[in-house]
Amino acid sequence: SIIDEANVQVIDSYDDIAQEEYMNPSKAHDMFHVLEKTHFVSSAVVAPRTVADVQEIMKLANEFEIPVWPFSKGRNVGYGGAAPRVPGSIGIDMGRHMNRVVKVDTENAYALVEPGVSYFELHEYLVKHNLRDKVWADVPDLGGGSVIGNTLERGVGYTPYGDHWMMHCGLEVVMPDGSLLRTGMGALPNPKADKSKPAHEQEPNES
Repeated sequence: SIIDEANVQVIDSYDDIAQEEYMNPSKAHDMFHVLEKTHFVSSAVVAPRTVADVQEIMKLANEFEIPVWPFSKGRNVGYGGAAPRVPGSIGIDMGRHMNRVVKVDTENAYALVEPGVSYFELHEYLVKHNLRDKVWADVPDLGGGSVIGNTLERGVGYTPYGDHWMMHCGLEVVMPDGSLLRTGMGALPNPKADKSKPAHEQEPNES
């Protein structure tokens, strides 16, 4: 069950947002805040482990009309952090558990990553698997931030591929009703797909 101490934090006191470090910022508010620290604060933070978890969270939030605020690392220092724009929203921490580098394709020069993968972690993956001479990650200044989060916020790097939003190949998105949407080539039917499995358990289309 996603409803346990490892996955859910209820924010019910100032102490829940007071303790933080630069490399481990609070997941309930913004470290660099414009208004009072307590103005934009999540009422609770839930950390899904799978796509199916995210779908169930969205179904419940939609049913009970609860505002949600998804974030990956909460380190988007230039544009805000993990704090919701609607006070009292439930924060969805996409980065605590969903932090795998699923695949790196050196022939086609792309990486398939979960929301919690930072640029540092992607670089470490390339080094560990001896891929640094084949693939070069275009890293922004804040390498500790999420690859996905930076891309969605139109972050930039320093190579001809520096416009990260323009260079993304596709996304897997959970809609407000819990349904799953794939964009790009991943949206096309996979001829090798196992029809007995739900969409989030199938391999993306590679054709």
